[in-house]
Amino acid sequence: MSFDLSKYNLLKKYNINVDEIPIISDSGIVLSFEEKALILDKLLEAHELAIINVKMGNITGRGFASNICSYENVWALGTNFNNTRNDISSICAERSAILALYNNALLNKLKNPELNFDLKIKYICMAPSIPLNEIDRAVVPCEDCLSWLNTNRFFDDETCVFCFEKNNEGVLSIKISKLIELLPFRNTDLSFEFSENKKIRYSKNAQLACSYWGIETKDILTVMKKNHEEFLKYKFQNISKQNIVCSILANDEVFSCQKLDWTKRWFVEPLEVAAYNAIQKFGQDIKISMVSYLGNPISKNNNHEFNDGVVSIKSLGRIRQKYATPDTILALNLKDEIYVVTMSDYLPQKFIQGYKIV
Repeated sequence: MSFDLSKYNLLKKYNINVDEIPIISDSGIVLSFEEKALILDKLLEAHELAIINVKMGNITGRGFASNICSYENVWALGTNFNNTRNDISSICAERSAILALYNNALLNKLKNPELNFDLKIKYICMAPSIPLNEIDRAVVPCEDCLSWLNTNRFFDDETCVFCFEKNNEGVLSIKISKLIELLPFRNTDLSFEFSENKKIRYSKNAQLACSYWGIETKDILTVMKKNHEEFLKYKFQNISKQNIVCSILANDEVFSCQKLDWTKRWFVEPLEVAAYNAIQKFGQDIKISMVSYLGNPISKNNNHEFNDGVVSIKSLGRIRQKYATPDTILALNLKDEIYVVTMSDYLPQKFIQGYKIV
């Protein structure tokens, strides 16, 4: 092999033979020897950063780090950072690395004003602090980070997420996921115009989920109609910049809430409030069977389109930790139809606090 591996000291330190590391990819991605060596080295860099972060006591026993690369082949490292009293990081590794890469790009622009500033991220290499031989499943970004990755400004559907994972034979492998696999509806063009006469289409999972919940077409339209009525009221039009409304079906009762902006930066997320109101009534017996969103047109800033898919990724992540299920139904209001999917369609992989991902 003519390729020089001498610059990759971590491969030697961890006694990793590049040729013996399998690739796991649902998209059929293949890496050349050189690409595989580079990704392994960047994963190991993130792994070592996560280890030292845990040792320094900056987090509470769960260490992750990310090594992120732009399309200009500039890399930046970041680790999760904790400055709260509980076990949840204030900023996760992916966002930490994104900020580091962004700041590096700004500094480069200062030094070279003639350069075009168009930061796009092609690789995210994520690694935990636990020993490589204890790694089982690949880590996936939490929903707070996925909400960042759900924008079109710095990411595209081809952005690749790399992690260590054991294959079926128990061999340490590289798991590769395209962003579109983690966020399959990230570029879905949703509409705020609702009509009960729209055609309704169901995903395969949604058909099964509707049967499981006992939800019929009329039930879906009832929730969406209620949501549209709340949307038209726009109670906070003198306060909030954007009209977003969420209605949920919990224990056969509809709960609705509008988005409220405290300031331009801080706001009340309607899904979480609607769920909170349902939890107040039903307590631990609550089951959220359906979510419906409506929002006014997405905003644009400096010619960049911010498509959050209207449905809040962060809020979906919160409710599915306990009160929603993979079978919870999402009714997506498209321009010409209503597309009914499930939570497992919208967010196929679930982040678990700790190291194991299911």
